[in-house]
Amino acid sequence: MHILSRITGALGGVAVLAIAGIALSGGAAADSKEGSVPAKPTFTKDILPIMQKKCQDCHREGGMAPMPLRSYEDVRPWARAIKEKVVSRYMPPWHIDPTVGEYDPDPSLSDAQIATIAKWVDSGAPKGNPSDAPPPRVFPPNNTWVFGEEPDLVVTSAGFEVPATAADQYPKVDVPTGLTEDRYIKWMQVIPEDPTVLHHVLIYALQSEAATGGVRGVKPTQGSNSLLTEYARGNDGDIFANGTAKLLKAGSKLRFSFHYHPNGSKAVNEHARIGFKFFPKGYTPKYLISTKGVSSPASLAIPPGEANARSDAYFRLEEPARLVSFQPHMHYRGKRMALEAILPDGQPQLLTDVAHFVWTWQITYAYKTPPAFPKNTVLHVTSYHDNSAGNRENPDPTAFVGWGDRTVDEMNIGWIDFYYITDQEYADLQKQKDGSPKATVATGSGRQ
Repeated sequence: MHILSRITGALGGVAVLAIAGIALSGGAAADSKEGSVPAKPTFTKDILPIMQKKCQDCHREGGMAPMPLRSYEDVRPWARAIKEKVVSRYMPPWHIDPTVGEYDPDPSLSDAQIATIAKWVDSGAPKGNPSDAPPPRVFPPNNTWVFGEEPDLVVTSAGFEVPATAADQYPKVDVPTGLTEDRYIKWMQVIPEDPTVLHHVLIYALQSEAATGGVRGVKPTQGSNSLLTEYARGNDGDIFANGTAKLLKAGSKLRFSFHYHPNGSKAVNEHARIGFKFFPKGYTPKYLISTKGVSSPASLAIPPGEANARSDAYFRLEEPARLVSFQPHMHYRGKRMALEAILPDGQPQLLTDVAHFVWTWQITYAYKTPPAFPKNTVLHVTSYHDNSAGNRENPDPTAFVGWGDRTVDEMNIGWIDFYYITDQEYADLQKQKDGSPKATVATGSGRQ
């Protein structure tokens, strides 16, 4: 069970940080980019704290990573490989241009942390004094609810037989929620039966678009067939700040849209369950979070051998809004995806640049302070795909590739969580504003 959870919603410019099952003061909290490199780093004093903060969410017993990194005995055999991965910034997985935007949580390593690991490895990876070691981190059991409380509602999909070896499978399953009244979601989490065969699952709310009185942000993006959440490697839970929520309505159904990838070793009868914790009855949020997938299926066309195929997609904000998070979604040939806001006066503001996209990770980048934009701002998603032989992930560089559900096909979806605000709220935020995102256009092609 991956433990970094997407945090959606922020009020008054204060981002909310929560780590699944961990107190706010510990775990993988956003780290300062300041720091010094010790003269003689040791594992117990210098390396283990980094591992605990930045690595052990995945690298632990029963975690999603291939090996634990909990002790000196765990880490020492992998020391040189760890240095290689962190110096190249392949690990921890955080694929954005670090000069663009601020995010919370931010699991990336600072320059000082990378230099400390490299210096420790180069000096022979000494263990150090055991008394210098911090206490071991305590994790919740795997396949449990990680937000510290039991859900109010659990909806389970029907089982699906995934063979040991076969083409990818894409079943869709509709399940009634059984709700008899509208409820606002505080948190939600997906738990798969066997994550080794589940590439991802999208969960949609099949419900009416009837108006919800007094709540900002009720638009078609949060109504019939609206996306509630996604489970994928790097993203498996959502918790909403006070004042924000998503809505699950009476009589609704959930659509589980699966992408199964056979594990090559054994057949699995797989199903998934999603747990919901609701705000108390009678609670009405000020803002309703909407999720919009910005994409261009009809125009996505990637020629054979093309290393830098660009596509563009756009979405216009109908009212002033604040953006909460951005998540890119592409397949094998995905290379880079950037999000910019084009203001009504034509000025572009680059918000997020996922310059080194890795298709096996579906990471949500939550803004530390959700940026606000006026009505008629256009959100522009620019995607780059690499269909050349130089892309090691490319299954067939001779193929012409278009949009499709299969991993060998492609997509260019930028998932954006946002909420609408009033004109007056936008004006007030502009008065408080002491800076803005970098004003530049996303050009170039990301990784080389």
